[in-house]
Amino acid sequence: MKATMKTLSAILICCFISTIQMYGENIQRPESENYVKGVEALNEGNPEAAYTYLNAEINEHPDNGYAHCYMALICNFCNDTKLALKALNSSLELIPEADTEYRSFAHYSRGVLLTNLKMWEHAEADLNEAIRLNPEDVENYKSRAQLYFETERYEESLDDLTRALKLDSKADVNDLVLQLMAVAPTSEFMERITATYQQLDQVTIH
Repeated sequence: MKATMKTLSAILICCFISTIQMYGENIQRPESENYVKGVEALNEGNPEAAYTYLNAEINEHPDNGYAHCYMALICNFCNDTKLALKALNSSLELIPEADTEYRSFAHYSRGVLLTNLKMWEHAEADLNEAIRLNPEDVENYKSRAQLYFETERYEESLDDLTRALKLDSKADVNDLVLQLMAVAPTSEFMERITATYQQLDQVTIH
């Protein structure tokens, strides 16, 4: 379980944490003991300890939107989508408007959950907002590209994949590229996808 949680943390948190360290110096964030220990436990791949600390933090400081945001990761990991959405809703009500990195991450997380629930309109609105708040985050574009693919908006999906690769030439978009190739509506579209695939292949080779 810990190894799986480390993978989850790597996907959803590590790049996010580095972004906060780079851009969030002027934002006043919680430093209470339970909150700090909860985040540390989550990054160490220990969801049980993280839940214990973050639950205590929320009980003591229910207005800590950051704790709600991290609690959502644990709920999602445990396949409790309802509680994860509730936690993300709370985080977006409580995290200051000025903290665009955290708010972008919360919108991104909720957008991904809503995509999985096929609530397309609400999911797209969240991912659009995540991109507006943090237009340099590759994961935002990848997730919206997946939503566009699942709603058969293939041109928009390819556009977002292209944006993701411009931000990070090593972005992991291989699966979605192959999915788009399988449904390419025209030969011209296939050529564009192939060019994207070749770009990925060159990155892999080098």
